[in-house]
Amino acid sequence: MAQIPFIERSVRSAISVVGFPLSICQTLVTQYQLHKNKPKGQLYRIGQRSLHAVVTGETKHDQPTVILESGMGGFSLDWSLVQPEISKHTKVISYDRSSFGWSTGAMDRATCQNYVQELRLLLNEMNLKPPYILVGHSYGGMMMRLFAAQHPEEVKGLILVDSTHESRYLDDSMSQHRNVEREKNLRLFRLGYLLSPIGLPRLLKRHIGANRLPTHIQSKVTALGRSNKAFRAVYLELICTEESAVQLKNAPPLKEDMPVIVLSAGKQSEDWKKSQEELLNLTKRTKRIMVEDSWHSIQIYQPHVVVEAIKSLLN
Repeated sequence: MAQIPFIERSVRSAISVVGFPLSICQTLVTQYQLHKNKPKGQLYRIGQRSLHAVVTGETKHDQPTVILESGMGGFSLDWSLVQPEISKHTKVISYDRSSFGWSTGAMDRATCQNYVQELRLLLNEMNLKPPYILVGHSYGGMMMRLFAAQHPEEVKGLILVDSTHESRYLDDSMSQHRNVEREKNLRLFRLGYLLSPIGLPRLLKRHIGANRLPTHIQSKVTALGRSNKAFRAVYLELICTEESAVQLKNAPPLKEDMPVIVLSAGKQSEDWKKSQEELLNLTKRTKRIMVEDSWHSIQIYQPHVVVEAIKSLLN
């Protein structure tokens, strides 16, 4: 079972102690940023953790609730350009997974299965009943597929926003190029995890989370994405990806009549586009929309496309 190796946890603790003055500065700045940037939604107690969720809109004529799931390292603010529009039609929830955004607490194993279980506990705590339309971006698409596979009776439809296919995290399916790419990401995320206690990523102007959002939103994403917990959480997500991919590979198939919309970004590598094609046979009602003039985060670069896809399932 994937988890952060003991040696890396020890090195991180040693760096924090040796760089004690910098560690104090990092802690104080992080606390100031949390005080300055108040949560937009509410905190819900889930066991030993508190999850931040934003609920907007009202359920109309038995319409399903829309659940927005962010990609790796992302959180609720990623959906700032989508959620207000969908709220005009039905109830919508975006939220922060453990340790991201305004959520607290940490997972030992950040796998898709554990995240699905955590989300279901959150929905129960919020008294948000099915049916749901599940919307997942990138790595979040893997979570939403697992949710839909394990609880098909609760899901009306699924929208995959440039979603990751599990084969990209499975050694026996990984191309040489993809393997090199993954090792590079592991090194970068490991450095962020090790050095975040002394605030080095902050000094280098690095953060976890989205880019290219409107300035007043991006400033919050950047501030919250420089916390120690964010760097730890995203590193843990990455080292657990193979376990997550196996969970999804071994999950039951989706219901054949479940409507699925696959939104694929046009400004991606050919290797990524090829992996998108593997999503087109999930059900007999799977539809693909190529968003040619968008980068990976379609909900940020072309939010109207995501809005229209959700509305098409609502209708």
